[in-house]
Amino acid sequence: MPDETMQGLTPGAPLKTSFGLALFLLLGGVISAAQLGKAFVAMPLLQAEMNLGIAVVSFIIATFATLGATLGLGTGLILRRIGARRSLVGGMLVMAAGGLLGAAAESPALLIVSRIVEGIGFLAAVIVIPDLIGTVASGRDRNFFFGLWGTFLPTGSALMLLLGPLLPIVGWRALWLSQAVIALVYAAAVLLLLPRPAQGPAVVAPSLSSTARKVLADRASVLLAAVFGFYTFQYFILAGFLPVLLVGTLGLSLSTATLFTAGVVAANAMGNVCAGLLSRAGFPLWISMGASLSGYALSAPLIYSLGLPAGSVALIAALTIGIAGLLPGSVFAAVPRLVRPDLVTPTMGLIQQASNIGQFLGPVAAGLFVSHFSWAAIPVLLVPAVLAGLVAVFLLKPKLMA
Repeated sequence: MPDETMQGLTPGAPLKTSFGLALFLLLGGVISAAQLGKAFVAMPLLQAEMNLGIAVVSFIIATFATLGATLGLGTGLILRRIGARRSLVGGMLVMAAGGLLGAAAESPALLIVSRIVEGIGFLAAVIVIPDLIGTVASGRDRNFFFGLWGTFLPTGSALMLLLGPLLPIVGWRALWLSQAVIALVYAAAVLLLLPRPAQGPAVVAPSLSSTARKVLADRASVLLAAVFGFYTFQYFILAGFLPVLLVGTLGLSLSTATLFTAGVVAANAMGNVCAGLLSRAGFPLWISMGASLSGYALSAPLIYSLGLPAGSVALIAALTIGIAGLLPGSVFAAVPRLVRPDLVTPTMGLIQQASNIGQFLGPVAAGLFVSHFSWAAIPVLLVPAVLAGLVAVFLLKPKLMA
């Protein structure tokens, strides 16, 4: 079988961009993000059917990230050996298996297990897709598509939220089943559409531990991962719990709340698109990152004060998450600029690990705070994360301006 060693940002990258394949790979990210986002929209139904408290709900959202939170870097190293094409196919198949298991779950415990399985597949897919984009996009187009790659998470989540009005009719299990089928279809499409990489000359690959040490010793890799981790910590507190806040506390119907939340998450996707365009135009990435993080500190006291009407809360959240959307695209655009080509994929794994740590800790911390205090306590979580993220951006600034 031909070697599927990742080509990534190597001298063998294409001279001409295949826009169709690049968009197809972006679709893979959206499908992966839908597996995550479906839990957001289904939470009110799951709460009612299984009689779940807010703390249990937070764990169902957060467990999707457990593997990536602990093994993101290691997974990136292993996937580099397995090959990007095989990893993407395998990731989709595992997500489909987790979705089928979740659709049959009758207890919170089995549902949590299914979310862990889905998280394994999600990690395998999203770590390698950026490197595959590097094999089909060239020059400035590659930076543009790396910027667009940041849209996969909010786009997939927004699409799930738009299905919110249908859930009381079809049920959350039908949503789980449909997403499992979509992942299976995409895996088959990858086998048909993505060519096997050409077999190159045999080389002695560096050991996993050696590569891991190089990544962890690389200042830019670590700081980019830290910035992304602080971003996801904040994003999943706001976006993940917005339907619960709007329905359970502000009294909106599920359909209205999910449409509001879809608009909020769509604003994040637009922010990611803007990041790609700004990066292509040469706008300073450190400014985009800093503005993204700062918005949370300014808006959190208003969103969680519970003194504003639901429409105002949704509008403020949309503005906040829209500006925040500048960060993922900026980070992904910075990776090939600041990181050695042979460390790009492991660095993506480290960034995904930091992202999943934030994705896990954010909902869990928010759930515990709301259970023991109130929604008004959420800014106590957000503001320190904002300040820590800004410190990391400040440390990155000299490299980004070089």
